[in-house]
Amino acid sequence: MEAVKRGKPSPLTGDVALCLAMGWTHGELMAQPAGFVERLGVYLEAVASVQDRERRRFEEELDRLRRGAR
Repeated sequence: MEAVKRGKPSPLTGDVALCLAMGWTHGELMAQPAGFVERLGVYLEAVASVQDRERRRFEEELDRLRRGAR
């Protein structure tokens, strides 16, 4: 197996993530047009980034409320 360099996941990791997110088999992923898969990956990363920011914001707000309740 190829080592991960400079913190970048292998392309297989991206394939697995797309299959999990979309409920596809690897064969179904391979049947998709390359441009579509690339755009889908960018979209899913953007959605994950927004969700992560929202989660952090909610955690900070909850922490602030907990500190205020003491």
